[in-house]
Amino acid sequence: MPLPRTVTTVTGVAAVETLGPTLAHEHLYLNIQFFSKKADNVLQDVEVMARELQAMRAVGGGAVIEVTPEGIGRDPVKLREISRKSGVPVVSGIAFYVEETYPQWVHAASRQAIADYFIREIEEGTGGVRAGILGEITSHNEAEPRPESYRLRDHEKRIFEAAAIAQKRTGVGITTHASLGRAGHAQLDVFEAAGADLRRIAIGHCDAHWHADPEQDLSYYLPMLERGAFIAFDMIGWSELAPDEVRAQRIAALVKLGYEKQVLLATDTCRKSQLRVNGGRGYGFIWESFLPRLRALGVTETQIRSMLVDAPHALLAGN
Repeated sequence: MPLPRTVTTVTGVAAVETLGPTLAHEHLYLNIQFFSKKADNVLQDVEVMARELQAMRAVGGGAVIEVTPEGIGRDPVKLREISRKSGVPVVSGIAFYVEETYPQWVHAASRQAIADYFIREIEEGTGGVRAGILGEITSHNEAEPRPESYRLRDHEKRIFEAAAIAQKRTGVGITTHASLGRAGHAQLDVFEAAGADLRRIAIGHCDAHWHADPEQDLSYYLPMLERGAFIAFDMIGWSELAPDEVRAQRIAALVKLGYEKQVLLATDTCRKSQLRVNGGRGYGFIWESFLPRLRALGVTETQIRSMLVDAPHALLAGN
């Protein structure tokens, strides 16, 4: 009998199958006022967030991968409180965000020193809470989606190489921030050169851009899928970036090509105004509003399960 696949959650090690449907890229405790100067960009109420996760579970959700990096409010102990109060499993990421938010020591640190820090967070943790994934590993945004010319900056490359080293040591998955500018191809190039396992990497925010011609979007997605990586449609509900109907059409096209086990779904919730308690969509938005769009396009329940269960579980624990 094969050994059960396990994942480190904020409350301890669990069989990955116990997570159920899993949102692959969310925020539960963060402070990104550094950029916006708006109170809307602060989520730091444990009780409220626990209720938000309970509402998600009530409509079909199971677990959350929480990817708030150091420098913008990451607090794994608070995540444990939220998980315990809500009853919803949470997997905590470890990463650094954009250069302006790096802890001071990171600016001069070697890739090995950064990797050692990641490894400590995965193997030992903070306050008894261990990270279960590397991410969201971040490279900069660019105004135009030009994946053919996007390149990581030197300081970003060092962080990505450190993540590859940490992955080789710990065996955990990696998830990225590849938002405006479509950085995914360049990110995979750096990871591959550093020896990372591309089959355990998720390129994030693949739905932050869209084109009227779907072939332009497929030309971004398909090379990453062919290399074995996961791609994340993790900004579902962000209509200011792309209509959800377009997201659904692109996902349906990928499913038709047989890639449902490499597609991840999430909402990247990170604002008070997005919470259900404040009249927003909440973490259950995918079940309540987005899955009906996929079903209307012919996506089956088995294919939906592949994206919400099989794919995130494989990212976290391997196949």
